Amino acid sequence: MKHFANILLFLCLISCGGPKGNWEDSRVILVSIDGLRGDILEDPELEIKYPNLFRLMELGESCGNVQTVFPSLTYPSHTSMITGVMPDKHGIVNNRPFIPENNFVDWYWYADSIKVPTLITQAKKKGLISLGVSWPVSVGAEMDWMLPEIKSVSDTISTVDLVRKHDRPETFLESAKVRGVVPEDGNPTGFGRDLLLHEVFMDAFHRKAPHLSLYHMIETDLVQHEFGKGSDESIHAFMFMDSLLGNIIALLDEMNLWESTTLIVTGDHGFRNYEKQINLNKLFLDNGWLAIKDGSISSDWKVVCMGSGGSAFVRLKNPLDKEFKKKVRLLLSKQDGFEILEQRHMNGTLWAPLKTDFLLMAKNKFGFVRSLDQPFILEKSGGSHGGDPRRKILKTGYIAAGRNVQKRTIESMSITDIAFKISDLLDLDLKN
Repeated sequence: MKHFANILLFLCLISCGGPKGNWEDSRVILVSIDGLRGDILEDPELEIKYPNLFRLMELGESCGNVQTVFPSLTYPSHTSMITGVMPDKHGIVNNRPFIPENNFVDWYWYADSIKVPTLITQAKKKGLISLGVSWPVSVGAEMDWMLPEIKSVSDTISTVDLVRKHDRPETFLESAKVRGVVPEDGNPTGFGRDLLLHEVFMDAFHRKAPHLSLYHMIETDLVQHEFGKGSDESIHAFMFMDSLLGNIIALLDEMNLWESTTLIVTGDHGFRNYEKQINLNKLFLDNGWLAIKDGSISSDWKVVCMGSGGSAFVRLKNPLDKEFKKKVRLLLSKQDGFEILEQRHMNGTLWAPLKTDFLLMAKNKFGFVRSLDQPFILEKSGGSHGGDPRRKILKTGYIAAGRNVQKRTIESMSITDIAFKISDLLDLDLKN
């Protein structure tokens, strides 16, 4: 019994201890709804479908014309949200590092990949309490309370166990599990995963009163990838996320926190539908320019492609081999599903790392995929992003309400503006 009592005491200390903010302090909650398209905020049925988004728009400022980054992908976009700079400067140039040998399965999980100061690092310097739930590129970030976004890419460890290795403090996930927030068999997917993340966020926010909260909702992106934007499935997904947002709004109402709290809801990119998938590495494989070994791309590849939805990045193992580069250029030029840009064209918005030899932009109705067994062209519909962020369909949305926010409609803005808005609200002096 004494041993059991000690365990209960330890668990109580876990739950009750640690840094906490004061509810009277200024705070910002940044909620990212993955794939929140700008056109959703212009839906004439917005009040009916998404009443909580509608309420926030009625209370504060909003913009349905937010230009994201290139490539218009989740990890580069989220990093620009908290740094105020584009991927070429902050270093998260794609969702995934360019590692062909493992078929690009890894992601930019780790915060030390970011090359510039962030809202997180600035909050730490100022001594503010921070909370992060499933925020991209946050593993190892110096947050007070954090459940980072990371998932298992092998069978050696479950995603929950992997997250448990990287939560902050080390007892964060375990203490939530003890209080019943995390189920015993918790390794959920789909809406169940977002519901679990929401419970963790609400629990931690209510107990720790953080000054800076970063919270990422996921399933709206995955549903649009599978069924396309505007599908019944995607509408239902956004309705679900709107209901979760309603819980946050209700908590701010109940605790009378609107005078001290700014709630910002944004997306990271829009969406484009396609009818055909392009698997460029199959084309290279058929030409003998790369090989598959043990289910992965062999290290002796001559040319390889990392597909990213609306764009793709082609790299030669030996970029000085001009004759081979001509062969690749000729093969690419004979295809119909994309436009080709070379390094001299990669400036301004459509840029790419210097090691990129060809940047490919998918035409309408086409989307790039990563696959080792799929044919070069597959008749399969779905949704993607990753294309030219200047296109209307890839614009995202932004809403803010609460402390120091006036009611207005913003004609246009950049996703990088969000970082500086939050910096001003919390006096973080972000100067990237």
